[in-house]
Amino acid sequence: MIYSDTQEYIKELNRQGFAGYSDWRLPTLEEAISLMEREEKNGLYIDPLFDSRQWRIWTADKESASRAWVVLFDLGYCNRRDLYHGYDVFVRAVR
Repeated sequence: MIYSDTQEYIKELNRQGFAGYSDWRLPTLEEAISLMEREEKNGLYIDPLFDSRQWRIWTADKESASRAWVVLFDLGYCNRRDLYHGYDVFVRAVR
């Protein structure tokens, strides 16, 4: 998903009142990194409690007008990603 699509996705979650709430948003880089585990579990650096299909997620924090921070649970670190490069980046909404 490209970054601009994340905003539409979040708006739709809020419009529908997903899980009874309408204040969903992208996590900050700090919030997303707090989910990172020190050791790999089942091929990812995140607790298996979380959906393994969201192995790379966008954050709300931008590095510049054209790049935002992404947390890569498959590799165990964070990096910057071009806003229009998102074929392997997903949304994990928080509130």
